[in-house]
Amino acid sequence: MTATAQPAPTSEKIAAAFEHSITWEDDIWRADPVDVEEVHADAREKFFGLLKSIARKEPQPAPARIMLFHGQSGAGKTHLIRALRTSAHSQQLAYFGYAQMTPDVGSYADFFLRRLINSLEKNYDPHDPVGESGLQRMTRKLVEESGAVSAEALERLRDGDLETDALANLVLDLADDIVASPEFAEQDLDINIVRALLYLQRSDTRIDQRVRQYLFGRELNEMSQATVPALDPNTGEGRAFEIIEALGRIMHTVDNAALVFCIDQVEDLRFFDNSEERFQRAVRDLIQIANCLPTAIVVISCLEDFYGQVRGVVAQSYIDRIEKSGPVLLREARTGEEAKLIIAKRLQQDAAATSGKAKASEQTDPIKFFGPNFLDEFGGLSPRRLLELAQARIKSRFAPRAREVAQSAQPEAPSNLISTLAAALGFGSSEPSAGSQPTTNPTPSAAPETPVASNDADPGAPDYRDVWDRFSTAFEAEVATDDDELLDVMSASLSLASQEWGDDVSVTVAPAELGEDLPALEMTVTHASGFSSEARVLLCNRPTQGGGLKRQLDKVLQTLDGRTCFMLRASEFPPSRKNQTAQGFRKFRDGGGRTLHVPLREWERMMTIREFH
Repeated sequence: MTATAQPAPTSEKIAAAFEHSITWEDDIWRADPVDVEEVHADAREKFFGLLKSIARKEPQPAPARIMLFHGQSGAGKTHLIRALRTSAHSQQLAYFGYAQMTPDVGSYADFFLRRLINSLEKNYDPHDPVGESGLQRMTRKLVEESGAVSAEALERLRDGDLETDALANLVLDLADDIVASPEFAEQDLDINIVRALLYLQRSDTRIDQRVRQYLFGRELNEMSQATVPALDPNTGEGRAFEIIEALGRIMHTVDNAALVFCIDQVEDLRFFDNSEERFQRAVRDLIQIANCLPTAIVVISCLEDFYGQVRGVVAQSYIDRIEKSGPVLLREARTGEEAKLIIAKRLQQDAAATSGKAKASEQTDPIKFFGPNFLDEFGGLSPRRLLELAQARIKSRFAPRAREVAQSAQPEAPSNLISTLAAALGFGSSEPSAGSQPTTNPTPSAAPETPVASNDADPGAPDYRDVWDRFSTAFEAEVATDDDELLDVMSASLSLASQEWGDDVSVTVAPAELGEDLPALEMTVTHASGFSSEARVLLCNRPTQGGGLKRQLDKVLQTLDGRTCFMLRASEFPPSRKNQTAQGFRKFRDGGGRTLHVPLREWERMMTIREFH
């Protein structure tokens, strides 16, 4: 019997398991495969006790629904929020909103609403990177499971060939039926929010953009109003609170779920001269959210010393509300046993990725791997510091082997064009935007979502993160509904992605002359090794109703000519059905084509990054 030889481990392979000891905002929306539930177990238990009491819908004394998590840097506050979201969404108990308090904000109510909508646009299932968003899930349940909308009416809403006024009348009628239904009659819903969600069922980019602005609480101009005439102009004070309350009530009614809103990195307010005043205004609006929505949970996460600083100057009535449920101190130091669990999870994850399965051996037992003094050396450290120590030990242990590998390594061509384009478009894990504690090692992405200079690469390079955080919050990109303008945004973004790849990958784009009704780009991707491939990027945003998308698809099929094509769409692609449009999509995919849904939030992100540059 001959044993198969295993390749010798290298520092790069094993040390990578301990990379990214900080949890960034973009990590919040994905499940963490190396989360250790024993870490901060008391905070988790307290949170889920409160969450489940809200989800039960049983008469009970009103619980304190504001929770304070505080601790030292590196204690794992942002990591904990990520774990709470993952578990709450996996159990379908909540919809999470998340905001970092980094930017300069005039109205916190408006800021919280925008961050809530941005959060709801993320994938609801943290384990499914291409699943439906929280907003899509809530909207689907509103129309499919409320019992107020018939199958015939829903099909007409989604696919009927309706003019603007006819669609508006249908939306008005269905919204009236929903709010008057037994399930909703006692909820006192904002009927305009119900109408807005009904509009989203059309999957029409022109409509989606207006509805998105409406849900942000922005007033609709005359042109926008003409596109969605069933909505009011969104005028008046207090709309942010009204929209948040309406969404929270819908969540609880259709999904038996709470609205959880978390503010994180609160200590960043200290970079402003009036940090205490800002904190008080932010807390005031959070209390207002909790007051107007009985199914809301507010989580405040900040450094312990900052909370001690502002506590002495904030109104006592606010302090009473913040601390009513009992502040939760997230201690920094982990015990030796907790350190063992954290390191073991990382080693097991690395073994699973390397060999296809995790197994207990010297490669996954921290004591056998790091020596008998492991518990004494790693116990007492914060999660961030113990991961950094583990990585440093591994790199030191395999330093000679690492030099040999570096000298013999040659660049490899990318496995296929699809993976390269997906990275270039930012569909891999992205460079994140702020937080704390351990996360899984993400796949490198061509275009980080935050354009930040790396100080690791150049110690003299400026750090643009704070500038970016402030800019991206203040800048309100008006996403164009004209496809040529969107294509210009995509072209600029691909060029910026190419710059960020450096010498590894070069991306060049040029307009493709396929006619006014089919905007497209010709793209060439060249790897540093010399491997080069060409592809065509097609933007097909026409509505499915009335056959507009089918006509675009027919033209796409006529112009394939054997090359790799990527079809992008800002709204959802229509579901697979037995009709001519579905047959056209099958032909497109059978010919090697790929369809990519690029939601409006990503176009807005691309526009913001271009303006920032």
